[in-house]
Amino acid sequence: MKNSGHRLGASGTLTENTIEGLMRSTGNPSRGDFRYWEFDIRESSDGIIFVFHDDTITVNGSPSDTSEMTFSEIREAGLQKGISIPLFSEVCDQLGDREELVMVEIKHLETEQARSEVLGTISKMANSKAMATPIRFAKSFPDDVRNEWGSRFESAGVELVRVGRRRVNLFHACKTRKGWFFAQPRWLFGL
Repeated sequence: MKNSGHRLGASGTLTENTIEGLMRSTGNPSRGDFRYWEFDIRESSDGIIFVFHDDTITVNGSPSDTSEMTFSEIREAGLQKGISIPLFSEVCDQLGDREELVMVEIKHLETEQARSEVLGTISKMANSKAMATPIRFAKSFPDDVRNEWGSRFESAGVELVRVGRRRVNLFHACKTRKGWFFAQPRWLFGL
């Protein structure tokens, strides 16, 4: 299912997941292939939440894991490739109070501060949800903090759903073996 709002409407281009990409976006809510605005977030080693799709970025010709880099190092590596990597807050400011659904895909969160920032920001945005794959959900919300964060998301009225299956709330699914079992398989991706 194609979505012209994927990666802020600039999917497959150098400006995907950037404010520039959003501004020049092919994602138009009046188009038949528009589903929702979607973008990916990660946390840098210094606790900054930024918008970027890949786990790695090229530095001096070699891939470097963004979770092990400071945001200034990530931003510099992006600029060397001609990409202006934005902060999560900057993208949310640009999206403002749009009527269209906004889906924030969590790729990597490590700290309590980052989780708090994400929840606080999404809870203030009209018509928005968080999403993740089951693997990334389990890493960003490990067992020892998952129940607390499930309660906090529920209290804030924010759903964290499975990528590709927006009806599956991952905090609810992980509470039972059966729920977690059915949340996992890739073959159920479009259901």
